[in-house]
Amino acid sequence: MPDVSDLVYHAAQQQPAEFETTFKDIMFDRIATAIDAKKVEVAQAMFNTTEIEDTEELEDQEDGETTQ
Repeated sequence: MPDVSDLVYHAAQQQPAEFETTFKDIMFDRIATAIDAKKVEVAQAMFNTTEIEDTEELEDQEDGETTQ
């Protein structure tokens, strides 16, 4: 896996094709890692929800009224 030092090396050696390839590889790896982390975050948020009751229903039940 290429790293930033490889990117700097290709820039210093004036190798634009290798620089471009290395840059794309680095960015692809970072984006893939960020997407995987976001997938986990979204999945946890989606499946760890708690059911929220309507406050009006709770207030009506406390007052002895029934809702229909």
